This record gives sequence, structure tokens and C-alpha cells, in this order.
Amino acid sequence: MKDKKVILISGSSNGIGAGIAKYFGKLDYSVVVTYNQNKADGEKVVKDIGSSSRLYKMDVQDEESVKEVFLKVEEEFGKIDVLVNNAAVDWGMTFESCTFKEWKEITRTKIDGNFLCTKYATPLLKKSDNGNIIIIMSSMFESVDADDPAYCVGTAGTVTFMKCTAKALAKYKIRTNAIGAGETKTNLKYWKDNGTDKLWEELASKNPLGRVTTPEDIAQATQMIVEDKTKFMNGNIIYVNGGGHL
Repeated sequence: MKDKKVILISGSSNGIGAGIAKYFGKLDYSVVVTYNQNKADGEKVVKDIGSSSRLYKMDVQDEESVKEVFLKVEEEFGKIDVLVNNAAVDWGMTFESCTFKEWKEITRTKIDGNFLCTKYATPLLKKSDNGNIIIIMSSMFESVDADDPAYCVGTAGTVTFMKCTAKALAKYKIRTNAIGAGETKTNLKYWKDNGTDKLWEELASKNPLGRVTTPEDIAQATQMIVEDKTKFMNGNIIYVNGGGHL
């Protein structure tokens, strides 16, 4: 397995992360799937991928948890070729309804999670001949939702982090880019609770290209960035939302 390329996706027991994990499993990568609470879902993802995948518990807000996972990955694989910073939480909390605990949970998962995973992945990415960091985000840093300020702030911090990382790690030939997803139809609890057929139809009707984003759209965009033959894409936000950010 050490001969294969290695991808690690944070928050990949379900949702977009699970979609990316399964997609890269079909590309014959060694896939590191991580979860925080949904172990059973993570086990299903690993089962779908097969023997080339591994499952680890990782809380991206906890430095020791993150450090431990990357030490295990180094021991087993020796390197990482692709890090996908995907982990996120969001409950659509308004200023009035959002507690400070919830505010920190939403913003820290994105901002602190990006920092910790990138910090401990960097030594392993240096060992790749095509090290890539892909950050999954939204367009809510520019098209803000007044009813979801914590996620907007977390996204804004993510954009700045991506730009800083793209400049800081370029000297190691490690490229950092972000993918701006639109509303993505997944099995996440929020969408299970709120994603009625009528809602998805309404969201699709408002999109310039007439549909919503799928996890496979995001996975294919990740592959496009990683396999860029010029190895010159760095510091970009690639919108995969049909023009929804416009």
C-alpha cells in the first residue's frame, strides 16, 4: 500500500467527505477516512472502498487527536499526497439564538481544524512529488447569510487561511486550493431533517444551471486540481456550484 498515492479527508464518514473518499478509492488511492462521532457511518465508507482504506477517529478541534492520527498515517503510509480539509458543522444559528459555545463549535471546526490538519500533514506532504491541500468551503464569505453568521465568519477565516497556506507552502511545491460548493445533496442529518423534495426543487430552480451540487461534483473537482499537469494551480477558489455564488 505504500506504493499508492495517499489521500486523507477530514470529516469523511458522511456527506461530501464520504463522496470524495469513495471517489478516490475508485482511483486506486489509499484512502484515510476520519470521523468524530459517526463511527458506524465511517465503517460503511471504508467497507465500500475496500482494503485500501483506513478509518481513524479525529476531532479537528483537538490538537492531540489530530497529531495522533497523522502519526498513525506516517507509520503506515509514510506520506500523504492529498489532504482534504472538509470537516465542518453548521446549524444555521442566528445572532440571537446562537450561544457562545455553538459559535465556537462552528467557527473553530473550520478555522482551527484547517490549521491543525494542515500543520500535522505538512511534513508528510513534503514527501510527495505532488503535494496538494484542498479546502472544502462555501461562498458564504461574500454572499453572507444573516441567519447563519458563525458559518459565514468561519468561511471567511477559511479563505484567508487558504491564501496564507498557498504562499507559505509553495516553497515545498505543496499547492493549496479551495473548492466552493453550493447546496449539496447529501445524507447529513441537517439535510435529512430539512431537505424535502420541494426544497431541493426550489434550490435547483434558483441555480443558473438548474440543479444542485452533488458530492461527485466536488470529488471530480478535487481530482482536476490534484491532476493538473502544470502543477501551477495555487491559491484559487474553484466554485463548483453552477454559478450559484453569482
